[in-house]
Formats: sequence, C-alpha cells, structure tokens
Amino acid sequence: MTAWADATALDEALLSRQAWLERSGARWHALVHGATLAFVVMLYSNPMYWWPDLEKLRLAYVSAAVAAMALVAHRVVSGERVKVGLPAALPLFAYLTFIPLSLAWTLSQPDTIAANIEAAKMAVIFVVVQNAVDGPRRLRRFMLVAALASLGPALGAIDVWRNDDALIDGFRTHWRGMYGDPNRLAMSLIAVMPFSIYALLTTKKRWVRALFAATLAAQLGAIVLTHSRSGSLATAAALAFALFRGKRSIARKVFLGALIVAGVVAFAPETFWERNATITSYESDLSVEGRERSWQVLGVILEERPFTGVGAGAYLAAWDRFAPLSASGRHFIAHNILLEIVGELGVLAFGLFLWWIAWVVLRLWRAGDDPLVGAEARAIFAALAGYLVTEMANGFSLSWWLYFLFGCALAVTRLARSRAALTSGRAAPAAA
Repeated sequence: MTAWADATALDEALLSRQAWLERSGARWHALVHGATLAFVVMLYSNPMYWWPDLEKLRLAYVSAAVAAMALVAHRVVSGERVKVGLPAALPLFAYLTFIPLSLAWTLSQPDTIAANIEAAKMAVIFVVVQNAVDGPRRLRRFMLVAALASLGPALGAIDVWRNDDALIDGFRTHWRGMYGDPNRLAMSLIAVMPFSIYALLTTKKRWVRALFAATLAAQLGAIVLTHSRSGSLATAAALAFALFRGKRSIARKVFLGALIVAGVVAFAPETFWERNATITSYESDLSVEGRERSWQVLGVILEERPFTGVGAGAYLAAWDRFAPLSASGRHFIAHNILLEIVGELGVLAFGLFLWWIAWVVLRLWRAGDDPLVGAEARAIFAALAGYLVTEMANGFSLSWWLYFLFGCALAVTRLARSRAALTSGRAAPAAA
C-alpha cells in the first residue's frame, strides 16, 4: 500500500512538473513574440528622436536582445528546437560566413569588424522573427504592428516637408537618424506598405480599415515626398503584387488601386514628376554619374580580386586603390546590393546570395496560393519584391528590413508547407 501511494505521489509530481514546464515554455514563447513586436515598433518609431534622453537606452537593441534571450530560455525549458531555417536557409548562412572569413583578406580591418557586428545582428533578427511568428495569428499581428509602427517615420517625413525643414536638394523630405537619407526612408516604408494593403483587404471592422487606410496614405505620401526614383518604381511593383496577386476581392482591389493612382496624381508635388522624368535622362544626372564611377571601381575590383573582394564593409576604404582616373574624386557606395556583395565578398558569396533570393521568392510565390496563409504570403512577397527593387539602386546588404522580411518569408512558407502536409495526410516536415 505504501509503495502504491509513493508511486502515485511520484506520478502526480511528474505531471505537476510537466504542467509547470509547459506553462513556463508558453510564457517564454509569448515573451519572444512580444519582444519581437517591441523591436519592430522601436525600429520604426524611434522614440529617442522625440525624447533624446531615451537614446542611451538603445530600445531597439534591448528589445532584440530580450527576444533572443527569451528564445534560448524557451528552448531550455520546453526542449523545442529553435527554428533557424535549415536546410532551406543554408545558402544565406553560407553567404554570411564570408563576412567573418573576409577578415583574412580585408583591406580595412575596422570596417570589416563593424560589418561582422552588423551581420551578427541580422542573423539574430532572422532567427528570432522566424520563431516569433510561427503561427498565422502571430504572423498577422507582426505584420499589422509593423505597418502601424511605420507611421513614425512616415508622419515625421511629411511634417519635415510641410515645414520646409532643411529639405535635401531643396525639395526631398527626410526624417531623423537612419531615416535621414530619403532613399533609405523610402526603402523602409516600402518594406511594410503591402502590410497596410493586406489589412485593408482582410479586416472586417470599419474602424480598423479606416486606420490602415490612413496608414497607407501616410506611407505613400512620405515615399512620394522623398522623391526617390527607385522608391517610385519599387512602390509601383509592390502595389501591383499586393493588389493583383490572388483571385479574391478583385473589384475592391481595382478600386483601391485606382484610388491610390488618383491620390498620387492629385497630391504629388510638381517636383516629384520632374525628378521621376529624369529616369531616362542618365547623361545629365549627377547621381547616375556617381553610380557609374562606383561601378567603374567595382569593375577593377572584380578583375583583380574576383573570389575575395575587398572585405566586408571595406568598399569605400578601398576606393583610392582601385579607382581608375575617370572615377577619382568623391567616393560613392556601390548603389546596388548585388554589386556591393561582389565587390566586398567576391563571386562565390554573390552566387550564394542569389541562390537564397531565388529560393525564397519562388517559395513565397507558391505559398501565395495557400488557403490558410496565402494572403500573408502575398503581402510578404510584395514587400520583399518592392524592397529588392530599391536595393538594386541603393545597396544595403546588411539591412534590418531585409532580414526581418527574410524571417517572415521563411515563417509563412513553413506554415504553408505544414498545412499542405497535414491536409494530405503526411507528417508535417521538420524544420530546424
């Protein structure tokens, strides 16, 4: 009788411990999600720009660090594997390994060390986002919060333009910090603009639709006021994919597209049309001239160091060594993400990055037909496609927005694959 009682007490203790572990794991998982939401809010809203005393707190970094630590704690408590995206993301991780490897041949050790720190941050965000949005509801929440958070730089940029506050070139708006560059400001807004369209097309409550309609208007207004030509092309591409991919709500999509076009035509300043008209006038465009000089330098680098490049982050430092006489003078960045990778890390890293981009774009396109997460996949596809268009004329290979979109893309394709496996009666595929 005593042995039976002891066994029963042991079973109860084990069950109680298991229940505690499950509750604790769920709390840590919720913290991963909450801290990731806080990260994207801090990334866009940047409250230290409004309250300078907060700058010392580095809130975006703190949020990302909390999310990463909570993810590790969840792994320890629950025993669940951390999703890192393998084997699908193997080309991306292989590409990222070239950044620390380039310390062996870089022409600027300090710049490459700084690039390694940035690459580590990007890898953390890529992994954390995958684990934070591992369900349809969490993915949807992340997308909606990111869209709303972008009101910070969008409204800030509109206010700068309205007050004629040190406009770049006399007419291009900007905001603060990393959003002080009009092109980068446009890029960051394009990265989440399709999420506003997604909310408009999928939300039933009128007040929520009104909120995201205002958010979309602010995003588009700020992009127009940056006068970014690559931003204009990318916005058109993102809108096309967001509105006309998928068979549902065609009438509403056509109406929304027509409304957007009418709004831009009616409210865009004359300088917007004048600057975009220069897209075909390359001969007399100073910014195009700078890009041509940069590409001349890249040509010399590719000829002399095709497999190594000059080292991660070392492109500007290597300018004087590789610049032909026609490209001398002011130094320019590569202005193209692919050329930047070739120039800094060589053709092998370039090939790995292209492999990853091709895979993720194809899988996102296929996931757009999924009945469960198709709408989310189409919105992420539109955001990533638009963002990559801007990268073809700007070139920031280590970008927060790029890597959180990569994380969202891998999460939604995993969800689509798991649903397809369950409905077909097969076991859901494992993903690290």
